[in-house]
Amino acid sequence: MGDREDTLRFLDFDGVLCDSLPECYAVSRTAYWTGFLGLPEPPASVPEEAEFARMRPLIRRGADYLLLHLAMREGLRLVSQGDFDALAAREAERDGLFHDLFYQARSDLLRRDPERWFALNPLYPGIREILLRNRTNRAVLILSTKEAPFILEILRHHGVEWEADRVLCSGKEPKLRFIDRILSERGARGAVFVDDQIDHFQGPSEHPVRRVLADWGYVRPEWIESGTFETVSLSRLPELLPV
Repeated sequence: MGDREDTLRFLDFDGVLCDSLPECYAVSRTAYWTGFLGLPEPPASVPEEAEFARMRPLIRRGADYLLLHLAMREGLRLVSQGDFDALAAREAERDGLFHDLFYQARSDLLRRDPERWFALNPLYPGIREILLRNRTNRAVLILSTKEAPFILEILRHHGVEWEADRVLCSGKEPKLRFIDRILSERGARGAVFVDDQIDHFQGPSEHPVRRVLADWGYVRPEWIESGTFETVSLSRLPELLPV
């Protein structure tokens, strides 16, 4: 078995391949105001967008975005992962509701105004070319908490035809546990895992998994400065994906 099959490469989507912050802000804002509160969505503001972006590194999945709006409306300043997790625990009973509202708002925007939806989901510079070079490389997979059909729509819009079975949604399952399961199913020895949220790197793994922090996504400076995890720049990402 060669390296291509022996070591799988798992790439996160939001914050590694796609700059989805504008779309997640717009969609979660609608989901929170009109879906959850049942109120007209007020005009956005630059300070609100900046605060949303500041807290973005703390979230793990779609439902979490509504917690950022809830925090802003309540005047809560979430600084650490612990701050966010405490709020998530407080609102745990609404997790399913927030998930449904977020994905419904996303589906509605895609159906109603696809041109705007795609414009809010640009790929990072050079990512399209990297994906095209690896479009037939079965060892390269996309692993995200985002539901796969939305990822495939974005890639297709950018001219990247990617095999559906190479876009994996981990949902609520910890990504390392998910990776372990995929490695076992495919008989692979180990993995390279690129993400921009260090929380996904925490915990044990049954297989050797090289955990690499993307330094261009929604990372907090202290994550990079700590030196706890290996980092990679966007220009050097192709080195982790041998064709």
